[in-house]
Amino acid sequence: MRQVRITRSAVGTTLTEMLIVLTILGTVTAVSASGMRNFREASSMRAASWSVSNHMAMARSLAIARREKIRMRLDSAGDLVVLSPSGERLAAASVGPAGDLPVDSLRVRPTTLRFNSRGHAAPGSIYLYRGDRIVRIVSNFLGRLRVESYRRP
Repeated sequence: MRQVRITRSAVGTTLTEMLIVLTILGTVTAVSASGMRNFREASSMRAASWSVSNHMAMARSLAIARREKIRMRLDSAGDLVVLSPSGERLAAASVGPAGDLPVDSLRVRPTTLRFNSRGHAAPGSIYLYRGDRIVRIVSNFLGRLRVESYRRP
């Protein structure tokens, strides 16, 4: 009968080696999960600011095309609405975690933004908040838009 000799490499891994591998995997997972959360928040704020900017540009274009004053404000349901002078809703975007704009909150200053028939605007801003991120979309008196983003200290 022939004797089979078992070497150390055929036995498997030790408990120490397994713990080291699990520690490395846990660290990599924790770092990537944190990075993915930040990426998800940043991309949702980008999408929300893009949507609000487009609604503001659309309101300005409608004011020019219809040759009448167009208003933007938050309604009682919390939606960002574009209104004609008669109060007719021309467009709307729902705000909130489950809405079109996935933000924690939205604020319009002054409470109503106005565009006249030449596309000029009463200066104002719309603020979007999500976590520690803030995006401010500013409309100057010519109706031009500027987007500013920053983090809370």
